[in-house]
Parts: sequence; C-alpha cells; structure tokens
Amino acid sequence: MRVPGWLGGSFLPVMLLWAPAFAAPAYHPGFACPRPDGSDVLATAVCADPVMAKAELDLEKVFYAHRAQEGAGAYPAIKAQAIAYATAVRNTCAIPAEGTPGAVLPSGAASCYVKVTEQHAGEWAKSLSGAYAQEAARDIDLHIALQQKLIEAGYASSPMLKADGIYGEGTRTAIKSWQAAYGDDQTGAISDAEVPHVEKLGVSRAVRWASQPPEPSLSSDTNAPPLLRIFQLDMLGIQRPFLEQITGIAKYVNHYADKTATYTYMIKGCELTAYEQGDQIQGYGLKVTPACSVPLTPFIQNSTPSVAELTMGDMSAALDGSARPVADCLESCGNAADPNIGLMKQGSHAEDYVNIEVYAPIIDETALNAASDWQDTLRKHETDDDIVKGKFNCDGKYAAEGLHAMRNVGVKEIFVGRGESVIGQSINEQCGR
Repeated sequence: MRVPGWLGGSFLPVMLLWAPAFAAPAYHPGFACPRPDGSDVLATAVCADPVMAKAELDLEKVFYAHRAQEGAGAYPAIKAQAIAYATAVRNTCAIPAEGTPGAVLPSGAASCYVKVTEQHAGEWAKSLSGAYAQEAARDIDLHIALQQKLIEAGYASSPMLKADGIYGEGTRTAIKSWQAAYGDDQTGAISDAEVPHVEKLGVSRAVRWASQPPEPSLSSDTNAPPLLRIFQLDMLGIQRPFLEQITGIAKYVNHYADKTATYTYMIKGCELTAYEQGDQIQGYGLKVTPACSVPLTPFIQNSTPSVAELTMGDMSAALDGSARPVADCLESCGNAADPNIGLMKQGSHAEDYVNIEVYAPIIDETALNAASDWQDTLRKHETDDDIVKGKFNCDGKYAAEGLHAMRNVGVKEIFVGRGESVIGQSINEQCGR
C-alpha cells in the first residue's frame, strides 16, 4: 500500500473527485499513475500490474470503510495502521524502500505483495461492522460498478466522472443522497440489501445524450410491443382514433362532469386507461404486472428498467427523490375500494410537464405493513381527523417517514400524462389543488 500517495495531501483532492479513471478489470490504485519519476519501484510496479493494483484497491477499500465508520477523529489512528501495513509488506516481500537508487523489484515480490496485501485487507476488515463490513467484503468489480451507477444516475458531483473504487467523501455524499431519495437510512455505506436497488439505477439524459442523439420514439414502430408504442412522449396530445389503431376499441368508457373521459382498453391481457381532455389523449394509466409493464425512460430524466421490476423506493430514486409519498386513505377507509399508497411527481419544463404517479393497493403484506408503519408515525403527531382528511399528503411533514415505510413496496399501477389519474385527483382534492 503506497501510503505517501493515497494518504498524502497531494492526491487527496484527486481522490475526492474520483479522478483516476478506469473501467474494471483494468485496475488502478488510488494514487496517480504512471509514476514518471521511478523513485519507488513498488509504486511503479503496482501501476503497471493490474493484479497488484487489485490487491491495493482491496486494501484501500477497507481503509475507506474504516474512515467512514469511525469518522474524522479516528483518521490519525487509521492512517497509522495503513502505514504499518505498508511497512510490513515491504519487509515481508523484501521490496526496496522508496527512493532507493537503482532499485528493482525482487523475483517473486509481486506475488508476495498480492498475498500479503490481501491478508492485511482481510485482517483489517474484521474490525468493521454492519454495512461497512459488507462493503469491505464486496467484490471489487461490484464495488466499482455500484459507484459508477451512482455517478451515471446523477448522484455524484458530475455525471461524467469515472468510478475508481475509492469511496472518499464525494462517494459517501452520493450514497447518502441516493439513500435519502430511496427512503433508507443515510449511512453513507451501501448495505447488501441495498445493492440490488443501486443496480437498478438508470443513466441520466446528460450521460446518454452526451455520446448519442436522444432515443427515437417507438410510437410509429409497428414491430414494437403495443404498450411500448403507447408510452412515448409523442403519444400525448393525440386524437383517440389514432390511439385506437393500436389498442382497438375501448372496453369501458367513463365521462365526467368536467368534460374529461377515460377509455379502458385490454391489450393482450393488459389493462390500459387513456385519459381524454377535450379531444386529445393527455395521459395513460396501466395496471402493472410482470407481463404488463413499460420503462418510464421517455418521460423522466433517468432511464429505468420496466416498472414491474421497481419498488416505490426505486421509483423515488429514479425521480431524484422529488416525488411526494401519498396515500388516498390511511384511516377509516371503509370497504368501497382498496386504498392505495404511492408517489406523485409533478413534471417540470425539463420533463415536458409530464406528471408521474405510481401506486400499490394496500392489500398484500408488504403494502399493509408500509401503510401501518406510516399511520403509526402520523398518529404520534396528528389527530385522527387530520389523517382522515389526508393532510399528510399536502404539507410534506411526514414524507420521509412515508417513503421509508413504502420503499420496498412494488409498483402495481402507473399514470403518466399532463393531468392526473382518478386516484391522483382524489388526493389533490384533499390538498385543495
């Protein structure tokens, strides 16, 4: 471990910006490479040998986990331990000290370095706990890939950075930002339970469109599945006869006093609802199942997997944490219809003013527990009357608790459009909107 390089002040700003750019498995250590002066035969070898660099990164992974777990006050002790390991590996493997004139790496020193460094990493990791221990034990390729996911999804200081496996302050901030958006505790370390959700993060438009033009609409692609053709930005504002060239005629039609109407279609067993305002279709709703699902990439800043793969927390993270947690009923709901919990996002100019709503009926165990947890929080602070009236949907006082409660609830219904769904309308009416 090259202590003067990756612990020294000269490289610290670089590390915090994740500057050493590489793509696994072309590993590089946490100090600048190449080493132009050749003053340290070990540093030069680590820069040139990806196997040695991987071992170095595995130890640095543990170092940064300790830094995050124990805080700034423990840094002198952590640095001292790192220096002790660096000294021990040189002594054990007979590697010349830095600045030794004419030094060469002894035969077998590279494999010795890898073995001893990995042993040190394993030994040092034993004093980590919780998510920090899980992070230290994680395969370095996955460690780097998760960092890159956070970068490309817009949680880092710039979406154009490249992951390097160094979880400095910049990465810790990115993790906490994602955890807040996802609805989890902001520890700054990715737990094993959080890994699958970070892996679902998409790629921001800034990254996608930097190297290629915007994705073309699939609305006119007759080879594309019907739902993918319909859930496109240019399918908002169209005439209903155009839509029905894809869907066929509606199974159900509902007209409302405000001169809007909904048309429900069955498309290969999938229930699609089109929302008509005036003479234009301005929104779509979909009952989500594994076979009836679409990505929301055409409508939001980040790409997404198919929504059937997403939880409310995943959806919130894809929307940068800007959606508000809602429930159309948490108290005295009666038996008229299943109540729902979910998220509502009002579209900005950047999203062409397209609103996003995602819901889950409160019927399965996960949704029931989520609703109960949120309700318990509200009851500690609000009157039953305020809960019945849905005040919590409007003031945002308990949004963090609501998101945390529902973060693992799967998405079962979506709405996208310039307007609101029937569920969304009832929630907005509670808020006088």
